[in-house]
Amino acid sequence: MSDSIEYLIAGFAEGVHKIPHEVSVSLDPVQAHRMGLEAAYAVLAPMIWAARVGETLETTEVTRLLRVSRQALAKRVAAGTLLGLPGRGTTHYPVWQFDFENGSLRPDAREIFEIFVTELGKLDAYALSVWMNTPSSSFDGLAPCEWLVKKRDPRPVFDAARRVAGRLAS
Repeated sequence: MSDSIEYLIAGFAEGVHKIPHEVSVSLDPVQAHRMGLEAAYAVLAPMIWAARVGETLETTEVTRLLRVSRQALAKRVAAGTLLGLPGRGTTHYPVWQFDFENGSLRPDAREIFEIFVTELGKLDAYALSVWMNTPSSSFDGLAPCEWLVKKRDPRPVFDAARRVAGRLAS
């Protein structure tokens, strides 16, 4: 077990031991176990989410990068020409889709969005984000987004995107 996990468990146990005795004794073992699992997922959910969808920018950062209004971003997301993940009070935009040098959307990202919209009728932001951040032997152990960011031939990613979007559509 890693040091981080051991510290996580120790911190959780310390916190649980600080709960008033009258609260903890009223829990039956099955209920206590279920609550412990729920607490772990609730606390770690943001980290799990970040690992699955990758690094993101918030709305304000993207309006500056692309030099457009919030409304223009919202229209692009609705049209499936920009990938945005709804959040609390903001939208999260995966970093891999941007060309930071030119302040624009990457052309290969546009192509992937078109593939998903064609196959699914819409851009499924979460499915696409998770897939783009999942390492694959098809890309030498890299995630598709890493493959593209390293400026490798995008055609294998496009082909894989067609297969993935096709499976999601069926």
